[in-house]
Amino acid sequence: MDTRLAAARAGDRAGADAHLAEVKQTADRIGVDRDDYRLCFGPTNVHIWLVGLAVEMSDGTEAITRAERFTLPRSAPRERVGHHWIDLARGYLLHGDHQRALATLNQARRTAPQQARYHSQVHETVHALARADKRRTDTLANFVGWLGITA
Repeated sequence: MDTRLAAARAGDRAGADAHLAEVKQTADRIGVDRDDYRLCFGPTNVHIWLVGLAVEMSDGTEAITRAERFTLPRSAPRERVGHHWIDLARGYLLHGDHQRALATLNQARRTAPQQARYHSQVHETVHALARADKRRTDTLANFVGWLGITA
């Protein structure tokens, strides 16, 4: 497991941020996004990780704030962009904005449909949305149906 992710999941914000700072310095030296051997690395991936790590630390508000600080370039790999939308949807859920969480899951669906359909974090987010919504909306019911799950 990535050391940044392990630190974030352990609640070690300082450790996660320290690891991320090292990665950011390397990305800044490279200066451009690279996808050699399908190992996406560069400034865009660092920004995606910034959002994801905030979510892993259960700080949805920080994830949203971090996401607002950058725009994903059109050249970014779809699977990384899709993962960003999945993480950001979880951030909106943690923040309490269920409508934006679902809208962001739909963005993940449009960007990387196969990834969105089968990603466990999408399923977890949808289940949480369904539990929280006393009156299930048509859009949530449609998304649950698209996933092929019972929520």
